[in-house]
Amino acid sequence: MKYRIITGTLEARTAVHVGSGQGNELADSLLRRDTEGNVLIPGTAIAGALRAMLTRLAPRLGHALCVELLPPKKHEARKQKGCDCAVCRLFGDVEPSDEAGGEGEKSTSAASRLLVFNACPSEGTVAQALVRDGVGIDRASGTAARATGAKFDMETLPAGAKLTLRMELREPDPGEQAEDERLLAVALAEWQAGRAHLGGDVARGLGAFKLKDLQYGERDLDDEDGLMAFLRAPEPWENVEEDKDWLQKRVNGATRDIVAWEDLAADVAALPITQGWAEWTFTLQAEGPFLTNDATASGISGFDHAPFLETVVDWTQPVLPGSSLRGVLRSHAERIARTLVTHQAMARDDAKGYFLNHCPACDPLRVGKADAKLESCDSLLRHKAKVSENKEVEQEQLCLACRLFGSTRRGSHLIVEDAPYAGDKPPVYKILDFLAIDRFTGGGAEGFKFDALALWKPTFAARVRLEDPQDWELGWLTLVLRDLAEGWLRVGFGAAKGFGQVIISKGTLRRATLDAARAKSGQPSLFVVDERPLLDWDLASAWVEAFNEKVRGFERQADLNLPADSYFGVVDDIYGGNVR
Repeated sequence: MKYRIITGTLEARTAVHVGSGQGNELADSLLRRDTEGNVLIPGTAIAGALRAMLTRLAPRLGHALCVELLPPKKHEARKQKGCDCAVCRLFGDVEPSDEAGGEGEKSTSAASRLLVFNACPSEGTVAQALVRDGVGIDRASGTAARATGAKFDMETLPAGAKLTLRMELREPDPGEQAEDERLLAVALAEWQAGRAHLGGDVARGLGAFKLKDLQYGERDLDDEDGLMAFLRAPEPWENVEEDKDWLQKRVNGATRDIVAWEDLAADVAALPITQGWAEWTFTLQAEGPFLTNDATASGISGFDHAPFLETVVDWTQPVLPGSSLRGVLRSHAERIARTLVTHQAMARDDAKGYFLNHCPACDPLRVGKADAKLESCDSLLRHKAKVSENKEVEQEQLCLACRLFGSTRRGSHLIVEDAPYAGDKPPVYKILDFLAIDRFTGGGAEGFKFDALALWKPTFAARVRLEDPQDWELGWLTLVLRDLAEGWLRVGFGAAKGFGQVIISKGTLRRATLDAARAKSGQPSLFVVDERPLLDWDLASAWVEAFNEKVRGFERQADLNLPADSYFGVVDDIYGGNVR
C-alpha cells in the first residue's frame, strides 16, 4: 500500500469569489471562511471543477460516457444503478445508490478515490477581502437597470492571492492506478497552463487561477519504517519520495489515447463533449478619460466617482472588471443579431409577427408583464411555458444570446476575465468636475455638483475564452470584437459624457483542439494550439457566414414567442407608417 500525495500552489490571476451562501450589511454574498474566520476555497469546489472538466474530456480519451452527460430521460434510467465510468470511479458517484442494477447485480456506486482538501492562503500571504459592486444594464436606455433591482455586491479575494493545494489518491483496484493518475494529470496540466477557474461568477471575470509548484510524491506504507514515519509526522506529505516527471509521463500516456472527433458516434458527438477552446487576448486602449466606478475607491478617495482597484488604496493597479466588458460584448452582440432579423422581417408582409417568432436575443432583465418588451427566456419559460425554475431545459428552448452568454437556466461557456492595467508607465489620473444645468434658468442646478477621479488613456490586458466553440459562435464574437477594435463601443462609466471610448491596439486568437494526428509526446497538455491574428478574416469569414445561417434559421418554439418588442408597433407613427 502506498500513500500518494499531490501538492501545489493556486495563484489567482483575477479576483476570486467562493460564496458562503450568506450575506450581511457588508455584502450580499460573503466569502467562505472556516470557524476562525480565515478565507478558504472548499475542497468540494476544487474537486467539482476538476470533475466537470474530466467528465467532458474522458470520452475523448476512450472512456465510457458518464451518466451526467446523458439527456434527462436517459439520465434518470441509468442513475438508479450508479455510474461505472472512469470519472465516477475516481471522484465517486454524483448520486450514489444502494439499489442493484438488476437481478443478481450489485450497485456500482462507490466513494471517491481522490481526497481534496480545503485550499487555504499560503503562509505569508495576506488575503485581504474586498467588496465588489455589480449592476445590470438596461438594454433600451444603456443605463443601470434600477427598475429590476439588478444591483448586487459580493466579497472577493484580490488577484495575486496564493492558496495551498493538497490532494491524496487512495489505493485503487488492481490495474486502475494508471487510469486514475492519467485522468487527474490531464486536468492538472490544464491548470498548470493557467486554464483553471474556481468559484462563482467565473464567466463574468472572477476565479481565474494558475497552478504552480506542482509536486507528486509517494511513501511505501508496507515498509515498517515508512509506516511509523508516516504516523509520527505532523505533516506526512512533506517527507515523501518525489517523482518530478509524474505529470509529464501521465500526459504523454493520455496523448496516445486521444479519440478523433470524427471517430465519435453521432449520438455521442451531440452531447457536451470536449472539442477544444478558443481564446482571444488583446490590449484594450482607451482614447480619453476612462472610469469603472467603484464605491470602495470612492469612499476612500472622497470623490463621487473613482476607478476600480485590484487592491485597496493601490492606485497603481486599476482594473477593468470582466463583468463590465462582458456586458458591453453581450449588449452589442444582441444588437447585431436583432438587426439581422429586423432586416429579414422588413422584407415580409407580417414583419412584426416574423420578428417576434424569430428574434434571436431576449432581454435578460425583462420579466413577464403585460407590456413586456423582448421578455427574457427565463421569464418566458416560467410564465408562458410553465416550466419550473428548478427544471433542466434544453438549449433549443433558449435564444441564441442565452446559449452563448448564458442565462439563469444554463451557464455560459464564454469567460470574460478581469483585465488588469497593462501600461508601460504608472497610470495617469485626472480630476473632473461636473455640474447639472437647470433647464429653467440655464444656470447650475443647486445640489447637483459632483466630481470624478478618472484614468487618462489607460491600457488593459483583456482575455476572452470560449469553451467548445461552434462556428456560428466564433463568427458572432468576431463581429463584436471587430466593432470593439474599431472604436464603435464604449466601456465603463459615463459613456454619454465622453468616457470609455476604446480600441484594440493588438491581439491574438488561439485555437486549441484535441487532434490525435498532431498530438505529440512531450507537449505540456493534450491540446494542440494554433495562434493567429485577432481578426483573421481569411479564417473568420466562414465563421461569420455560419452565424448568418444560424440567425436565418432560428425560430422560437411556439410557446416561447415574444409577446412584444421595442421597435415594431412602437415607432410606426414616427416613420409615417412605413414600418409594417
